[in-house]
Amino acid sequence: MKTKTIKVDYLARVEGEGALYVKIKGDKVTDVKLKIFEPPRFFEAFLRGRMFTETPDITARICGICPVAYQMSAVHAMEHALGVTVGGQLRELRRLLYCGEWIESHVLHIYLLNAPGFLGYPDAIRLA
Repeated sequence: MKTKTIKVDYLARVEGEGALYVKIKGDKVTDVKLKIFEPPRFFEAFLRGRMFTETPDITARICGICPVAYQMSAVHAMEHALGVTVGGQLRELRRLLYCGEWIESHVLHIYLLNAPGFLGYPDAIRLA
């Protein structure tokens, strides 16, 4: 029985980095591995020697698709270090900010990064 292996070391249009491995024996798929991983970005080096108040703006640039997650993680770390607890309307506004980012991130990921490939277009510009 003939065995075929498909190996894709780098997948485009995924959040982070991706790889795909498919093993086919005869006419059956016998093994599939999808690996999505996030390489280190070493943003800590950008923060050395800076004022701690600059951290949210610098970390927001780690990802162009989901800046709020990184920005708010920095804010939460600062609040934890300083013993600050946030509640009430500010906490609710932060939740709305996160929800807005999730919507934006999903729309961007689906319609700009994935839809063109699924629909046979080379990019979102030509799809539009």
